[in-house]
Amino acid sequence: MSYSSEAQLLKKLKEKAQQAVERTVLKKTDEVVTETTEITIDGITGSNKTDSDSQKTTSNNEAFAIHTEDKKKFFKEDVIIKMHENGNLNQTQYFDANTIAVRLDNPKQSQPGFIDSEGFIYTNNNGEYTKSSIIALQSQGMMVPTMILDAYKLPPEPFLAQLQKQQDLGMTANPFNGIVEFAFIYKPENFRYSDFKESKQSFNGKNYTKFTFLNEPGYDGSYVLFDDQDRLVEIYNKISTVNQSTNPVNIASRSPGESLLNYNYSAVEVNLPEAREVKMSGQGLMEGVMGNIVRGESFEKNEIDEDDYNTNNSKGMVKSNQQTLNNHKVTVKDLPDSYDFDWKYETNMIIESNKKEEINMVFLIKQGVNYQASQITDNKSKDMGKSTMIFDSNLKTMIMLTEVQENTILQLFPIPDTKKESNKPTYKMTALPNKTVMGFNCMGSKMEDDRYIITVYHTRETPVKLSNFLSFNTKQHSNLYEIDPRILKQFSDGFITEMQLVDKKKSKNNTTIIGKSLKREKTEIKKSDYQVIDMFTGKN
Repeated sequence: MSYSSEAQLLKKLKEKAQQAVERTVLKKTDEVVTETTEITIDGITGSNKTDSDSQKTTSNNEAFAIHTEDKKKFFKEDVIIKMHENGNLNQTQYFDANTIAVRLDNPKQSQPGFIDSEGFIYTNNNGEYTKSSIIALQSQGMMVPTMILDAYKLPPEPFLAQLQKQQDLGMTANPFNGIVEFAFIYKPENFRYSDFKESKQSFNGKNYTKFTFLNEPGYDGSYVLFDDQDRLVEIYNKISTVNQSTNPVNIASRSPGESLLNYNYSAVEVNLPEAREVKMSGQGLMEGVMGNIVRGESFEKNEIDEDDYNTNNSKGMVKSNQQTLNNHKVTVKDLPDSYDFDWKYETNMIIESNKKEEINMVFLIKQGVNYQASQITDNKSKDMGKSTMIFDSNLKTMIMLTEVQENTILQLFPIPDTKKESNKPTYKMTALPNKTVMGFNCMGSKMEDDRYIITVYHTRETPVKLSNFLSFNTKQHSNLYEIDPRILKQFSDGFITEMQLVDKKKSKNNTTIIGKSLKREKTEIKKSDYQVIDMFTGKN
């Protein structure tokens, strides 16, 4: 393990355990992607929508007054975006950085449309402009741009990082469906890895940097182009075939053909028209549900750390994980009938967050096997029930078992292969005075760098070791990140009784796990006791 991996483990463990059912992977057609904003706008604000909840409002660009400073930092200059499909100009978007608004010109429509910086879409119906928004729900601001970047095969990591930052700031994410946002997200550095070939080109006395796609079957000849100021100027796709067997979880499948997004950084003036707000039928319910699911909590400005949104060390990670998912052929038939354990190690996990959360976490232990398990119960959520995660290193599969009220669910997820790294540790490791935990004499160690302090206590007095939990004594160790020899020496023959993570920059991430009891107790988990939801394998 590495200390950073442990930090992320502690931060996300509860969140992962609570995911009873993953979102169904969206499948959309070329119609949705190629006409993107145009079709999305028409679909949302068509004349068949009810205006029973509408209210008269005069638009003075009210959206501009919301999070103005944060928006100005992101949307830095005017840009004209032309969207072509198979040589035809489908739509032109004019973005004004002063008003943070877009005008949409469509050759098939006599009147332009508009989008403001809160995602309200303006359309002209019989001489009157109306505006509506489901972008503000955040779900639309996530799903539509995700479909677009998947269709154009753009690296998702920078987009996802920016999405997270917007949500952390409490902003309405991607109000312009991603098309405008891409101009301010993507830089040449985002494409400098093995999936792209970099070259320099000159046109009309200007220099450009071109990144040609290398590892996208059916996308031969596709490229992304930047100017000499590192600004995105073209996204070109030439699609010959789309082999669904190599990517069965495509979010957006596209027909063969050519598409081009052209970005021209010229001065633009956009003035939003007066408009009457029209709410769709059931929009209030959608806002309540989706807002809670997607928006999340916003951070204080002093808690925003730009390093949290740096994707230099995660290039290609999403695609790699997707390939792991596609290649995962393990089904419930491949699992043993049961998993047996001899020991129960009960711990208390405390997550500071905004409100201190206390979670009961039990490790199930059996020595000499290549599987391990942990059970989590959230003391504040009785409806959540109990979640059990079994990690089977032979099958490279995590088995998620969820018990909610009278329902018992079994799901399978692949464990991604971890690339070996041999980075020299950058933290300082020091010994701490011994102390007693659960009646055992425990040795302590502190690992510290400029961001984190991790304190760990362990003992060698217990009748059972946790070496299997950390994969120190198994062949699977070769698949892990390079482990610091100091950690191997310290913990390979011990039992961890207490662990604390301190984030020097964000105290809400501080997490502590304290051992409460260790007892010999047989536990058998039978797969026949669970209803199987087996969607996340390449076979399905």
